[in-house]
Amino acid sequence: MTVGQIAGLIAAIAFVVLVIFLGMALVQTVKVLQELQKTVAESTELLKVSTDKAEKIMEESSELVSKTNELMDDVNYKASKLNPLFDTVENIGTKTANATSNNPEESNAFGISNMLKMAKIATSTAKIFSRRGRK
Repeated sequence: MTVGQIAGLIAAIAFVVLVIFLGMALVQTVKVLQELQKTVAESTELLKVSTDKAEKIMEESSELVSKTNELMDDVNYKASKLNPLFDTVENIGTKTANATSNNPEESNAFGISNMLKMAKIATSTAKIFSRRGRK
């Protein structure tokens, strides 16, 4: 065997080793790509499920907002019907306060001072509620 033949043999062995390592790397790459394909398929399926659930949530939220708007319309309507009542209570409170404040000594004899306090409270309460209903 000559030196050229030995060099050729070494080169051939090195080429075989190189091909084996490249083959092993290629097999590993194929495995990674297969796993990646599975992951992408699973992600796509999860995305579809999430989208379906999000659409259902949006529909239910829309229904809830609609029902809430109906309820608020009903509450506002009923509150507007109470405004005359609070106006009347306010007027009664004001008139009672005016009538009893003219002669406090006589009012105290009949317990009207307590009535005066109650009238002021009723007037204040009526003002608060009548402002809320008119907004």
